[in-house]
Amino acid sequence: MQADLIEVGRLRGAYGVHGWVRVVPHQEGQALLHARRWWLATPEGDQPVDIDSARAHGGGVLAKWAGCDTKEAADALKGVAVRVARADFPPLAEGEHYWIDLMGATVVNRQGVTLGEVAGLQDNGAQALLEVRSAEGRCLIPVVPAYVERIDAAARRIEVDWEADW
Repeated sequence: MQADLIEVGRLRGAYGVHGWVRVVPHQEGQALLHARRWWLATPEGDQPVDIDSARAHGGGVLAKWAGCDTKEAADALKGVAVRVARADFPPLAEGEHYWIDLMGATVVNRQGVTLGEVAGLQDNGAQALLEVRSAEGRCLIPVVPAYVERIDAAARRIEVDWEADW
């Protein structure tokens, strides 16, 4: 098993009768279309599958691999998490980041006050929200240029225009 596996989606059952599966991706779902090897988190442990074909479909992904050749085989995997090696994620454009790389990053405001660490990401339909946790509690910061001024993923630091008591 690889050490750098990241959960990127969940299997939702069959698509058709020839063993294609439907996958609902998480935030880093683009990795599903890029990686040629997935790891299925089955009760028996992570099982590697080499992807023959994967394509976007609606808000999800459809995929096919050898050994999953029937609707019944695909349906038997419903609910199983799909993991991909972090090294297999596609490269991003300048200024873009995978959320998994920001988890645990320190969030600091303009005054140099540490607001906490990134504990998650939420989506309210209008924009993404950084979930920042500290000993004092939790705050949600919209991920828009007006509030998030600089992301330094390598230094694990995010600078924001946000007050500690907001």
